[in-house]
Amino acid sequence: MPADRFLRALRALALLVPLALAGAAQAGAPVTCDLNANGTFRFLTEALPTGSTNAEYVARIVTANADGPVTFGVDQLPPGMVLDAASGFITGRPTSTFNEDITFTADDGVQPPIQSTVNLKVNAAGGGGNGGVTFDVVLPEGRVGDFYSVTLTLDESFGVGPFVFGAMDLPPGLTLDGETGLLSGIPTAPGTYFASLSAFDFGEDNKVVSVQPIVILPADSDFRFLTQFLNNGEVGTPYCDTWLTENAAGAVTFGASGLPPGLLVDPATGVVSGTPTVAGTFLVLLSASDGAQTITTNLSMIVAPGASSAFHWNYFGLPTAIVNASYDRQPPILVSAEGAVGDVTYSVIGLPIGMTYASGSGELSGTPIEIGEYPLTFSAVDGDTGETLTLSVLFLVLPPGGGDASQISVNFWVFQESLKLAEPGRAAWRAKALYNADRRVANRFDPATDTLRLELGARILELPPGSLTGKTEKAYSWRTAKGVVPGAQVKLGPAKQTLSWSTKSDTFAETVPGILAQTVTIGSRGYRLLMSFDEKGAFHPALDFERAAFVVQSAKLRRKAPGEDTAKLAMLLADPNFAYEAQTSELRIRILDGTNVLLDRDFTLLGDVAKVTTDSRTGSLVFAFKTLKDAAATDRIVKFNYHSGTGKLALSLGNLDLAGMPGGEAHLGVELTIGARTYYTAVTCFEPKAGSGRYSTTMP
Repeated sequence: MPADRFLRALRALALLVPLALAGAAQAGAPVTCDLNANGTFRFLTEALPTGSTNAEYVARIVTANADGPVTFGVDQLPPGMVLDAASGFITGRPTSTFNEDITFTADDGVQPPIQSTVNLKVNAAGGGGNGGVTFDVVLPEGRVGDFYSVTLTLDESFGVGPFVFGAMDLPPGLTLDGETGLLSGIPTAPGTYFASLSAFDFGEDNKVVSVQPIVILPADSDFRFLTQFLNNGEVGTPYCDTWLTENAAGAVTFGASGLPPGLLVDPATGVVSGTPTVAGTFLVLLSASDGAQTITTNLSMIVAPGASSAFHWNYFGLPTAIVNASYDRQPPILVSAEGAVGDVTYSVIGLPIGMTYASGSGELSGTPIEIGEYPLTFSAVDGDTGETLTLSVLFLVLPPGGGDASQISVNFWVFQESLKLAEPGRAAWRAKALYNADRRVANRFDPATDTLRLELGARILELPPGSLTGKTEKAYSWRTAKGVVPGAQVKLGPAKQTLSWSTKSDTFAETVPGILAQTVTIGSRGYRLLMSFDEKGAFHPALDFERAAFVVQSAKLRRKAPGEDTAKLAMLLADPNFAYEAQTSELRIRILDGTNVLLDRDFTLLGDVAKVTTDSRTGSLVFAFKTLKDAAATDRIVKFNYHSGTGKLALSLGNLDLAGMPGGEAHLGVELTIGARTYYTAVTCFEPKAGSGRYSTTMP
């Protein structure tokens, strides 16, 4: 792959997973920035990973406390490898062995340039595993409203195939065909999106990832971000950075979500200042508005534990996973840190069932068994200093044919959520929700060992193991002690899959109106929704969901005899891209027990004409339709109706054969196709009386 293409692709590897879209400064709070107080300009990178002549090399030189954009230089590199001066990324496939000390320079344009000498070793091919294929494509710019199309291509010199593609963080409106690599659609929101692209090589069981920028310009302007990298900082040291745009139509106002605790952005100037209080790698979504358009971009920031520490995550993105396919690889896939004084201990919250994270090495491996988007929170602890790093990312488990995150529905539903925003210490947060999870005895939430974590933008409410209490496993609760500020209470009902929480005397960095990310982790299962809040801090389902959400609210199944079994499901479905045309859009329902198909019924020709209206509040199209009478003798559709404005979906079936259902408890996959979209969730059904053949979603 040409060096310029590879550099452009990998300049973004530190820029991953947006957390939310909202302003990050309290209204009226002045923000100042003193360059003389923001710490010593220094290198955080003290070592480089070992390379191999049969593998693509990726590393990054990292600095902290810069007073301006940093440019990098190096005295020598092995043949085949290059340094990108603007980002500090070292990339390429080395063509010969190497074992030398090399010297890097970094210049922020204000302070005197600094230098650092580290050793770089490149081994000969063999023994280190296969480095995998390389993406051989540069993603073109697009424009809101214009059709966008590009096919992801690979330099297959080092691969075997067949290949399956995956993607995350694509611009809204674009989708990826996982089998052909075609990335296409009509972009609906402007910004610079650093998309995580994956290729799964089934021929050699290998996985690779590349993060590449996609610039989507507004429909009638070239307004865009100039800022492509964020300054890094230290806990306890004043921080300073300034965000920049170009081609604005008027005065620009800035916002952000996901900034490290202790930092704020000045909406009027784009100056970010404060003193970080937590170490780790923080994934930030920046927004900028020129009065006519709002653009966004997703960037990352490293915060070291202190002024004398170089401990930081050595993280460049994760390949997407494929359901029921091994995630193991040689060399291993790592989420690890560098710069520690002692041995590092790793842990993670929210990992999909079937996967493991090695506490000693940071290796991620295993075989995920359920499709979904999983928010993960990684931790790394230096055994000598006790310093702790955190990292929150999204991990995607795709169906066998690959695809992208926009094609996976979130199995979480918010009935009510509101924010009362006020000055610090006087805000409030309240929500009620429903979730689908594996509630079988061996996998269900255990308050003694599992964590419950609630996030909205930068606000995190985490209940460690032992916090929740309850007389039975059907209902748990927790609340802060009297007089504790902010006050909070949480209720979790595994029996009916319900969750509610509220806070008072709280503080939020976010502002409304805007799109905020709601992330919830319940033991080993995580959920993340993008939701639109109005100027009063209110959220309205189902039209305020910015991602597809799909849950089974309740289900009753009866197993009598083959051809006489029945199923009745009450579901909730929201999709901002929902579309339907009678007897043309595919209608299909599948119920699965693992890979065993219990029901597969296509009922496209039963689709009745929809009543289509326009919602007066959001301007969204609202579809209401049902099915015609079904004369089928088997797998009969007794009832189907859906209203996209409320999200309510009812489905009843008769003349089924559910003999394949296991007795006692059954964790069933529900796959619903409407038009070009397939929605999937998995819900546990219970047979309270053995042999009765009667199942429901209520836990006995």
